[in-house]
Amino acid sequence: MKIGLLGTGFAIAHAGVYAALPDTEVVVFGRSPQKLAVFAEMFGFATTTDVGEIYADPAVDLVDVCLPTALHKEHILRGLAAGKHVLCELPIAPSVAEAEEICRAAEASGKQVFIDMFMRVHPAVRHLHSVIANGSLGELKSLRSYRKAGPIWGPVHLGLEQLALEVMLSDLDYIVAALGLPTSVRTRGVSAGPDRAAAETILGYDDTVVEFTASSMVPASYGVTHGFEAAFTGGVLQLHETPYDPAGPAARLTEYTPAGQRNIALAPGDTYAAAIGHVLDCLTTGTKDTLLTPRAATDTLRLALDIHQQLTAH
Repeated sequence: MKIGLLGTGFAIAHAGVYAALPDTEVVVFGRSPQKLAVFAEMFGFATTTDVGEIYADPAVDLVDVCLPTALHKEHILRGLAAGKHVLCELPIAPSVAEAEEICRAAEASGKQVFIDMFMRVHPAVRHLHSVIANGSLGELKSLRSYRKAGPIWGPVHLGLEQLALEVMLSDLDYIVAALGLPTSVRTRGVSAGPDRAAAETILGYDDTVVEFTASSMVPASYGVTHGFEAAFTGGVLQLHETPYDPAGPAARLTEYTPAGQRNIALAPGDTYAAAIGHVLDCLTTGTKDTLLTPRAATDTLRLALDIHQQLTAH
């Protein structure tokens, strides 16, 4: 499969996944020859400063959009018009109107559009979704989710203006995947300047309490931690993960019931690789994706923009 990878920022994470896969050929688009040289040197990928070359190449099967959010719609639609499948990073678009336009274009095309809602393929989240669906621990009564992220990728703005779409979105997505959109949203944020902020959010559901803590108020040395505690009528399921710990990524998923506690083994690997693997599996087998769809991403975007509006209202 030949892949056109658009971008030279976060695209480096996708490039590492493709480089480890057999039977993939990648060409990278970027505006900076210096940045493109990194992809050529690290992975041996072909590069171009002319994005039109990628769209015009009949051998390109998949366009992977890792460009700024404001450019997502343009390149998803351009990819579809060129007869390509498309994978796009979160968020799907900066507005619901643009997301809906993407949905309509995808549904009218003969190609698939995947949005990289990577937490949906996280093994612990998949286990949580399964337990909610099959009722093995009874009814879900409360879900407490958290993510604390330091600037481990270098200086970035993660203040109140960015918190909902840059820090919270992927976790909000797995909540929406499990429970749907909430009937009410209440959030309260605090700021420590343009780069650091924290928020507590309560999502209203008929019979479940959902709380989400998000914070960028930690230094780079703290790294990233995230997890959840799901309380059911028959027990508790708890995840704590440190994916970027200098000593190596660590994740612990534990089930607590009246009979005692047990650790649940998680499949090794990272979620970016799992999401890309899901995309490539769908395309190579001809399977219609039902997991990373534009419609699902648009639902989560609605919630994230609601939270964003509350956090930034003055």
